[in-house]
Amino acid sequence: MVSLNIRHLRAIKIIEKNLKLQNLNLSGLTILTEVGSNNYLYTPIIAALANAKHVYAWTRDTVYGKGEVIKKECLEIAKALGISGKLTVEVNSTSADHIRTADIITNSGFLRPINAKFLEAVNEKCVIPLMYEAWEVRASDIEIEACKQKNIRVAGTWENHPSIRVFDSVGQLSVKLAHDAGFEVVQNNIIIWSDDHFGEIAHRAFIDAGASSVISTVDVDEFYDNVGQADFVYICDYDETRPIFGSKGLISIEKIKKLNNALGVVHLYGDIDVEFLKSNDIFVHPQKRGRPSVMTESLAYLGPQPAIALQVAGFKVAESMCKNEANELVQRLTY
Repeated sequence: MVSLNIRHLRAIKIIEKNLKLQNLNLSGLTILTEVGSNNYLYTPIIAALANAKHVYAWTRDTVYGKGEVIKKECLEIAKALGISGKLTVEVNSTSADHIRTADIITNSGFLRPINAKFLEAVNEKCVIPLMYEAWEVRASDIEIEACKQKNIRVAGTWENHPSIRVFDSVGQLSVKLAHDAGFEVVQNNIIIWSDDHFGEIAHRAFIDAGASSVISTVDVDEFYDNVGQADFVYICDYDETRPIFGSKGLISIEKIKKLNNALGVVHLYGDIDVEFLKSNDIFVHPQKRGRPSVMTESLAYLGPQPAIALQVAGFKVAESMCKNEANELVQRLTY
């Protein structure tokens, strides 16, 4: 009998709590999803524990881990839980047969892009949960028009449903990123580069964490007027596709250094050239390239609870679509 370490035991406990909370039941349904590193290791485990008929999970080698290592760890968890017979893990390859037999295909990283070519193999009864809010849908992830043409039902998940309030975790993620960057937040002066819901949640979280002042803006002049007293700028503008800094950026490094040569940059969303900032002696965290509309660190950075709660809710959206049942979590994009 394989024994699980404390990390896995806690994750399973959180999964079971959320399965019960959402009354998730995938009986008779075949799932195609991913298995990733860290807290995304549990995605296929969630589906199997929710009584799925079978779960196909794709993975591959990335900077976060080797596919074979991820597969081995996932199957060890499944064996300990007595569900290994329900899982098939594919490493560094894909299978049209998996696509054809799936009743539910999650819009997950290792399955993307879910484009017209991918959809050629999808059966007409299949549903696709985005596994995030409908307004966050990205054309690079999934081609909604191609789904409409094939009558494939697609829906997002209401992340701040009262039963889960996952989106509120963005505030805690913002504070954690700032702390990990070395900023106290307490008595700090903070500029948030955002005018969307992510910025609103971060603003409230920084105030609640004891910041002296927090200014949210995407106005360059307002930024320059206030940057002199700022401890750090928090970049979390979901929709902005232009570079934030650089020769073609929205914000001039030369002006920053004249106004505040001790300013730090913390980022969640946005085109952030980390190497450019470092070469100009600007402190930046996380030290990884920032991308428009893609989280630099996901909610899994906080721990398993928000990531698992969102995964379970996403599967509940899929179940509701399969069974044609009304559910407040469901944010339909196609019908």
